[in-house]
Amino acid sequence: MFRLLAVSLLVAGVAHAQPFPSKPIRIIVPYAPGGTTDIVGRQMAQRMSETLGQPVIVENRTGGNTAIGADAVAKSTPDGYTVLFTNDATFVLNPVLFPALNYNVQRDFVPVATVTYVALALAVNANTPAGSMKELVSYIRSRPGQLSYASFGAGSQPHIMGEMFKTLTKTDLVHVPYKGAGPAVTDVLSGQVLFTFPAFPTIQGHLKSGKLKVLAVSGDKRVPLAPDVPTFAEAGFKEMDMGAWYAFLAPAGTPRDVVMKLNGTVNGILKDAAFVEKNMTSQGMVPMVMSPEEMAALMRKETERMTGMVKASGAKVE
Repeated sequence: MFRLLAVSLLVAGVAHAQPFPSKPIRIIVPYAPGGTTDIVGRQMAQRMSETLGQPVIVENRTGGNTAIGADAVAKSTPDGYTVLFTNDATFVLNPVLFPALNYNVQRDFVPVATVTYVALALAVNANTPAGSMKELVSYIRSRPGQLSYASFGAGSQPHIMGEMFKTLTKTDLVHVPYKGAGPAVTDVLSGQVLFTFPAFPTIQGHLKSGKLKVLAVSGDKRVPLAPDVPTFAEAGFKEMDMGAWYAFLAPAGTPRDVVMKLNGTVNGILKDAAFVEKNMTSQGMVPMVMSPEEMAALMRKETERMTGMVKASGAKVE
């Protein structure tokens, strides 16, 4: 009996000592398939699987302005096998806009790794009779209360940008929240809503086919993929300058060595020039290589900035 107990303890000790990862990793994406978060998440998952030697599976958990997916990760076992991949709407904007979130970023998560920054564009159906921001304002003013814009959920970057647009232009637009960029873009294409603010990876195909057109982009510089499109600042709407950045987070309590293993894996992928060119720079994105501590500092800085921007926009959520 003692011998059996000793063998059991030995087996348990060996299992516990297995190097990370020793089984599949699950990435929760709190947006619908087809949007930039989902696209980048799946690209990273494939390369992480190749690097780590274990399957890395993406699972879409939509709803609650990304809170459903975030909450699922927050409540998962803190062992590195379930992580969150999302953009800053989840860990910067949501805490600013929703005082009663079912998760607390500081309490429930630990930063793992940043991945990329991407400019957001104001995109309209190609048939819209407006070729500039100024013309768009005139078009909307001629149809007060008849038009709407799409966001990726209440509290998302497009929601804040849309409300800022309304405040700056004193126009009457209806906000229609969706569960991700994919569905929002689909309804812009069908004419159900006037515009939305997608990232370039989401709309590359539609731009090439001539089904969408972009009137302005966020960022300090024009996007190489659309050199003729002005930045919001150039178009006279600098207050709308808001991009999105994407990152991995793990449940609080995840061992430091596991966090650093994941951080090193992600940063290693981002140092692969061929991968970055194919999946990021050619799509209008900029890679972000940071330590967990640098990511935590950026989260604090951006939370402060977004607090001011939300106040100025007048954006409210139910």
